[in-house]
Amino acid sequence: MRWIFISLLMLNGLVFAVQWLELQKREGLEEVRNRAALSETGANLLTLLSEVDVREEKVVVEPGVEKAPETPVSKGEKLCLLMGPFEEDALAQGLRMALAKRSVESVAFPKDISLAPEYWVYLEPMESRKTAIIKLRELQVRKIDSYLISQGELRNGISLGLFKNVDSANRLLKQRISEGYDAKIKEVPKGRLEYWVATKDEVNLQTMARVDKVLDEKNVKTNKRQIFCKSVASGVELP
Repeated sequence: MRWIFISLLMLNGLVFAVQWLELQKREGLEEVRNRAALSETGANLLTLLSEVDVREEKVVVEPGVEKAPETPVSKGEKLCLLMGPFEEDALAQGLRMALAKRSVESVAFPKDISLAPEYWVYLEPMESRKTAIIKLRELQVRKIDSYLISQGELRNGISLGLFKNVDSANRLLKQRISEGYDAKIKEVPKGRLEYWVATKDEVNLQTMARVDKVLDEKNVKTNKRQIFCKSVASGVELP
């Protein structure tokens, strides 16, 4: 009888243990599911936050990527295109007309270029041409290079030599004075004209393309640089 009681008691304990283990197993599975769900939610949240960060970052970066506008030289100062120099006015005028056909208005103009002066050794003008010729023959008899000046402020004078080097001119001057001639020296300014073409309107990429097209068609090799448009309009001396 006692054995039966003990057996029933042990059986009840076994059943209780099995039920308790089953309950623990279910609770463990539920906890795992909750953790998985929480992890997934956290991952989604991180993804969303990451996307937000990237978007905000893009908003900050994108304006910096845009090309910054060029800083104007000063308010109201426009730049035109200057081309040249050309040795002949006809060349500059030909380019101006070719540009006009491409809808590029321009102006052609000359510019004085100063060169190194020359130094003229001479005898002052005589009272008449006849007197000048007599003096010229005298010089030539003495084997002195000399020429009659037929025009200008020294008309009827005698040219003894024209030099680019002032020292050479001074040596000849001293020599002729030592020979008894009242020689003088005069600095003669030298210069030449060169010709330029400048656009009337502000230069831009479209204008540059048209200008380059014309230069290629005419096979013109020349310098190009930008100048203030006001210089072209006012006709002041260009750089």
